[in-house]
Amino acid sequence: MRSRPESDDALTERMLPSNNPDRADRAVAWNEWQLHIGKAAVLKFIRLYNNTAEPDEDILQEALLTAFLEVERGRYERRAGIPFTAYVKGIARNKIREARRRERGVLSLEELPEPAGDDLPRRLEADVEHRLKHEALRSGLGKLPSQRRTVLERFIDGESTAEIAAELRMTEELVRQHKSRGLRSLQQMELFG
Repeated sequence: MRSRPESDDALTERMLPSNNPDRADRAVAWNEWQLHIGKAAVLKFIRLYNNTAEPDEDILQEALLTAFLEVERGRYERRAGIPFTAYVKGIARNKIREARRRERGVLSLEELPEPAGDDLPRRLEADVEHRLKHEALRSGLGKLPSQRRTVLERFIDGESTAEIAAELRMTEELVRQHKSRGLRSLQQMELFG
């Protein structure tokens, strides 16, 4: 007779280097968590929210690898009432956001291609102006009440009204209100004057 798999909490305890110095047992606990609890739940979450060209399996593997490394490096902190699976789903959500940014072509200054000839000064000026506007936006967001800031940051990251409402456990109408009022506040700050 096959025994029931351990709970999310029990497996998480075994995965933590601070609780379990046995590296081999931590690896077994990690594999058991993936097989019996986590992998299917995280993949279901990814399939629900991934609206990018990035394959669901690729996002899953990136999220699992990141979670594993964070745990092994001692960067994961348990929080009461929040299962490890929710933590990994949060990482997956960030991986989806990264995929959206890549698709939109948002590049850092280091990633920008070298402009050709006489176009260099104009492109550099445009890039600097874009960066200044981005910094002004982030500064303005920091001055907003936390719920409005969170809603706007998620919109900037490409999430839909429905996604934000589900994640923040609020109605879509309330999400739209926070977005509208937050944008109005940013305009009143004259960030881009």
